[in-house]
Amino acid sequence: MNIKIFPCQGRCNVSMMAKMVAEYFNDEEAIKVIHHLNIPLSNEYNTNEKYIALNGCPAKCASKEFESARITPDEEIVITKDFDPKNNEKYEELLDIDEEVNLVQEGINRLLG
Repeated sequence: MNIKIFPCQGRCNVSMMAKMVAEYFNDEEAIKVIHHLNIPLSNEYNTNEKYIALNGCPAKCASKEFESARITPDEEIVITKDFDPKNNEKYEELLDIDEEVNLVQEGINRLLG
């Protein structure tokens, strides 16, 4: 099984953090970070591929990209559960992201069964 992580495409601190967390898992073989959705003309994707929408915040921009492509991601993860400005302070340095990495690892584990 291949897992493809599509992180939030925004430019704010939580978006950058989502991209950084996604790259932590990028091994080019079983897990790959994708920066755009490649949709076959049949609008169906390989059943051996699982997709994760990795959202930085509750705006769920990554999930909206899946929606516009008429695909339901196999896992939807929202890193920050609110729009609190404290998130900007935490992610300004993009350090101390162990909790966020663990959140994504849990999602990957659910897909792997």
